[in-house]
Amino acid sequence: MRFEELPRDWAQRPVTDPEVFEGVVDLIATDRSRSEGATWLLLCHPNGRLLQPICVPDEPRRVDVGRVLEGVGRLLGEVSGQDVHDVVMVIARPGRLTATPRDHDLRAAFEGACRVSGVTLRAVAIAAPSGVAVLPAEGDWAAA
Repeated sequence: MRFEELPRDWAQRPVTDPEVFEGVVDLIATDRSRSEGATWLLLCHPNGRLLQPICVPDEPRRVDVGRVLEGVGRLLGEVSGQDVHDVVMVIARPGRLTATPRDHDLRAAFEGACRVSGVTLRAVAIAAPSGVAVLPAEGDWAAA
């Protein structure tokens, strides 16, 4: 789904609603973040609606798991004190939409940071120049 196809009430729905998820990700992940590489953290209200997107510039060729755990863990620790307990992660990057080992490594690092911070990672998506795709949970990706 493209963001132009989002229903009028998308902002009142949880970000992870399957009828709006890919459109919201398409709206948030800019062309620039897809061409240069970035990770978006979508902070959610307690009811799952989008509260605030945060863009973290990224190096799309490698993952420093320790750096991700430290930086994202600190950020999530701060926002959890402000009643944010659910997040969505978007990996914006150049290239194909097919998930890579790096995408799975980045997801695992975010899951670790969420666990340490007491925040729930509700969904992960990839945003590439060609579109948006959901990145299934680790146990599901081999079948995808």
